Amino acid sequence: MAWLDFLFGPPSRDKFAKLVMAELRKLDAQSPLKYDAEQFLIDRGGEGFINLSNLYHEYCQSPRGQRTAVLTRFIRGCVGTTGFELPADFDDVHPDLLPVVRSRFYLESVGLQSRARGGEDFMPPQQLIGDHLSLSLVYDLPQAMRSIIQDDLDKWGVTFYEAVEAARRNLDQMGNVSFASLQGQSGDGVYFSANGDNYDASRLLMLDLIRKFQVRGDYVAMVPNRDTLIITGSEDEAGLAVMIKAAEDSFDKPRPISTIALRLEGDNWESWLPEPSSPHYAKFHELKVRTVGMEYNDQKELLEQIYAAAGDDLFVASYSAVQNKETGRVSSYAVWPAGVPTLLPEADAVMLLRGNPQAGDVAVAASGSWQRVRDIVGDLMQPLGMYPERWRVAEFPTDQQLAAIGKQSE
Repeated sequence: MAWLDFLFGPPSRDKFAKLVMAELRKLDAQSPLKYDAEQFLIDRGGEGFINLSNLYHEYCQSPRGQRTAVLTRFIRGCVGTTGFELPADFDDVHPDLLPVVRSRFYLESVGLQSRARGGEDFMPPQQLIGDHLSLSLVYDLPQAMRSIIQDDLDKWGVTFYEAVEAARRNLDQMGNVSFASLQGQSGDGVYFSANGDNYDASRLLMLDLIRKFQVRGDYVAMVPNRDTLIITGSEDEAGLAVMIKAAEDSFDKPRPISTIALRLEGDNWESWLPEPSSPHYAKFHELKVRTVGMEYNDQKELLEQIYAAAGDDLFVASYSAVQNKETGRVSSYAVWPAGVPTLLPEADAVMLLRGNPQAGDVAVAASGSWQRVRDIVGDLMQPLGMYPERWRVAEFPTDQQLAAIGKQSE
């Protein structure tokens, strides 16, 4: 680390929170602000709360000369929605309604954060895209986006479906949609959105436009962050390699969404991986593991806060990853300990442990793929109906069941 980076590097999380609150108070000195270090958010009282994670990541990743602009843009967005009242009539609303595509967990986490703060579970209306993405709605303001909640729809007397149709028409009519293409010798290629208006990921919904692109095989897409949409073909090896590289680069960029690919099936996008025989399977699976792992990690922190506050003695198991030294392939696993009520994430493999972890006396009683464990002891695993899904396991398998599971080789 150079001495300039040491002196002028990004602030700590706590210092950053104080910086944000100081900027907010410059514009609204009376605003009730309270910093929650554990959840890394700022409580704004009646105005809700500000989750600092994405902003902090964007601030730290930006060059020093651009950090002030990043913070200023965000603060203006916050203040721009303070006290803002949506029009009471839907006819006055729908011209400024737009769809946004986000990670499914982004919306799920809103409810978990509310519960962690002692509030009610809260879920904005949404439509699933594949297994890992969601479509929701915003009212587009000059400096910000105001999320649309069910109370808004009820007040206007419209269904979520009706509002989505209006928002999609607005997206189609925005104009000046720009895609950069990398064409191959056979006319197929890779297509990147190039608008930078925070709605590039939303253009995943513009199927008429996407179907004009020449690709080899089925349409495959990825939305690593808000300002990146990548389209290529399922049989375009070079195109898939470019998509992988763009996805890997996205981990250093702000406003992440997902590095899980989708394939267009009819009029719907479905989560997709190449066939295991594909030379790109391992990388696409690794990208999936990374995205799901980050979601499980954030979910684990929130669930632990919720259950601790409620006095529930539950073990929220980690979603872990390991790389095979010989093949280089990355896979995920979760640990199911004996004698402890556990919330188990859905991983590639499950390790069932006996012993006393605190004493360092632990032995692997069995290990197997997720599907094998489900086939043998699925009756002991109760899904909780959340995303990413977790399974409550209270009773440990019998010796006979453990023998049937066996011990998966490395």
